[in-house]
Amino acid sequence: MVLDAFKKYPSQISSAFRRFPVASALAFFTFFALVYSTEHTEIFERLAGMRFLAWLGIYPVAAMLISLTTSLVQESLKNESKLPQAISGAAWLTLSIILAFGITSSVAMQFSLLAHYSTLTYYFIASTALVYVAATLALFIAPFWKQKDENAFWIFLFKNLKALVVAALVTALLLASVEALVFCFGALFEHEFDEKVYFYIFYFCASTVFPILYFSGIPSIEECHSETPALNKFATSTIRFLFVPVLSLAILLFYAYIVKFILLWDMPQGMVSYFVSGFMLYMLALVTVLYPTRLAPGNTFEKKLLKVFPAACIPLVAMMSVGLIRRISDYGISAERIYAVTINIYFYVIIAVFLIDKIKCKSRYIAVIFCALFFVITDTPLSAYSISQRVWMGSIRDALAEAGYTEFPLSKDDARKFVIDLRKKDDENSKLLVSRMLELAEAHNPEFTEYLPITGYDYAFTNDLTEDVCCEDSDSTDAEPFDQFEVSIEYPDKAVLQVPRGTKGAVAIDHYFNNDEFEFAGDTLTFRISLKEDSGCSCNSDESDACPDSTAGPAGESATRTVYSFTVDRQALKQDSTRQIKTDGAAIAISYLHAEEESKSSKTLRIRGILFVE
Repeated sequence: MVLDAFKKYPSQISSAFRRFPVASALAFFTFFALVYSTEHTEIFERLAGMRFLAWLGIYPVAAMLISLTTSLVQESLKNESKLPQAISGAAWLTLSIILAFGITSSVAMQFSLLAHYSTLTYYFIASTALVYVAATLALFIAPFWKQKDENAFWIFLFKNLKALVVAALVTALLLASVEALVFCFGALFEHEFDEKVYFYIFYFCASTVFPILYFSGIPSIEECHSETPALNKFATSTIRFLFVPVLSLAILLFYAYIVKFILLWDMPQGMVSYFVSGFMLYMLALVTVLYPTRLAPGNTFEKKLLKVFPAACIPLVAMMSVGLIRRISDYGISAERIYAVTINIYFYVIIAVFLIDKIKCKSRYIAVIFCALFFVITDTPLSAYSISQRVWMGSIRDALAEAGYTEFPLSKDDARKFVIDLRKKDDENSKLLVSRMLELAEAHNPEFTEYLPITGYDYAFTNDLTEDVCCEDSDSTDAEPFDQFEVSIEYPDKAVLQVPRGTKGAVAIDHYFNNDEFEFAGDTLTFRISLKEDSGCSCNSDESDACPDSTAGPAGESATRTVYSFTVDRQALKQDSTRQIKTDGAAIAISYLHAEEESKSSKTLRIRGILFVE
């Protein structure tokens, strides 16, 4: 039986290429995109390269899903025209380019740090997520849009899940086999493969083999129409004696908590929202699986459950509402709480859809309403991000007005005084306001900096928002705040260098300086570079092992060092024309320089370029 299934794979795979040619081609494109990203990491050091990386990250998989959905819709309509594929593909290509290349700052590329999202980054991620969610749901909903029941949808859904599981298992087996083969080959023939080889094998299996195997298992739309939804005896028994009791016990547990809440007036905590959300997803999956029981004659046990479970969830969702109201009342509005409120509203919608018998295609309404709410809450002026920012900025403006400030942005002295005065109050509203200011500062919010000159890079100020020590000596608010400094200089690698007169040698340097190798004193930056005279390479004093082969002469004596001390005015570093830094007997031609003094104890310096020695 299993052997017969494997024998069908070649014909199924070839049919997948004929049935979904564009989606199959995009699977190969995804693989090449991953390889290109790995091979050309240097492009990501430039803003244009980072934008291109963003595009490579969002375009291929969504394009594959959109093409697959378009093909299935055409199959359901028996339409063989190439125009729908061209239109849908061109639309997503255009949108993806607009999204990726609309990013205007390198800060916007820090996808993993929620605290550093700029406005553009937020809408970039939100819009991309919306496209992926809509494309995934459309894959199952769109081909059956004109159907008056969910029979074909249910069959298509579960055969797709089976195809996904089989494709994942076969791909995992293939991946393990090929990587083991490469490893054994290297061990037997004493050849060590670069780790990229293993990455590329994984890329190919995950981005090409897996989707094509999945395509080969997708049932035809006609096949789905010709079958009647039915659960086998194993599935029916498992649901009745395992999953239904678990759901019933969960409902009883929540009801017991509700009784405790009413008797003790112990308001629901934040974790309740997570528990209710997980429970609702469980209920949604179980009711979807039980769909064939709707078609069974008579009033069966399972058919009663389809009415009881959604109705039984109403008190649970109401308890979640009470918990959210309490959190908002105690801690105010935030984007996360707006998302939670939206999910809470969506749960009421799901319950209503399940309980209204006149709604036949329930999955269609659940999917469409989810996408609509997702769009409103992420990509419109009513988005959670926009609402929270407006509320937060309103509270900050009110606090500034109450403190008597009328001219903005504040000076650094006034900003520091305002922050310290807020910390002194130590009441709940002030604490809430300080936490909002800290998050807006770390997000580099442009509207916030129009009032207060504080960003995530201004550690002296953000420390005032977080450190308790900021208020200990706050009576001396007229003390001069720490003057931060940050500058970056970079020239193209192919830029023409001017060799100083009298140069006898040149050494390439690329060094991160330790704190004892440089210092900021007043308006000057002083740093030291030591050179092993007989080595031809540059090493600082703490890096004597960097040139191990050249530290000793023929007699084993240590190589002599010459230490060059460079001094440069900080104002000169801020000028774009700064190209060289000179001292007695040496000069540095700068290719890249980054100097930063965040606080009196935190400073960094890196220099890359050419050291010319006289």
